[in-house]
Amino acid sequence: MRSDALVIAEARQGREPAFAELLRRYRAPVFNLCLRMLKNRDDAEDVAQDVFIKVFAMLDRYDERYAFRSWLFKIAANQSIDFIRKNRVKLLSLDEPVSYKGEEIERQFPDDGDTPEQALASKELGTLLMAVTDELPPHYRSMIVLRHQEQLSYEEIAQIMELPLGTVKARIHRARAMMREKLQRRRGGLGPVRGQ
Repeated sequence: MRSDALVIAEARQGREPAFAELLRRYRAPVFNLCLRMLKNRDDAEDVAQDVFIKVFAMLDRYDERYAFRSWLFKIAANQSIDFIRKNRVKLLSLDEPVSYKGEEIERQFPDDGDTPEQALASKELGTLLMAVTDELPPHYRSMIVLRHQEQLSYEEIAQIMELPLGTVKARIHRARAMMREKLQRRRGGLGPVRGQ
């Protein structure tokens, strides 16, 4: 397989097959990153398409000293964050009561896990973690998605986000703390664990 550098050089010369090759190589990873950040397939498709339009228009600005994937992911993460900010939807808190016919009813969630170990391994926890990740502010969410779902190193994230390594580590640490706090609050509202 030809290197990204060679394909990019050809794309910079306006060769259509090179653009198609870059799109073929990176369409799925960019779409997946957008989908994980936006949680909506249609929005992710639109943003991913915008990412490639922007990348192809700015290809002459790409610095070969850095990995193309990192540069591309930086653009995708920023486009996703911009989309979230422009289309901010009011998120419903699972901790707040529901209003029904003028009355406020406290939400109740059943505890399906038998033990904390089983709960950690369950599919529900994965869904809960995704929901908690979705509640994070966009700049924290992007860090968690890049680190834990895309499995990028701290150094790669720093490069993508154009932030100092220490800032990336601090934000990931803070995002994890926020997630842990949200999980504990939700867990506290579920009642005792079965078998106790």
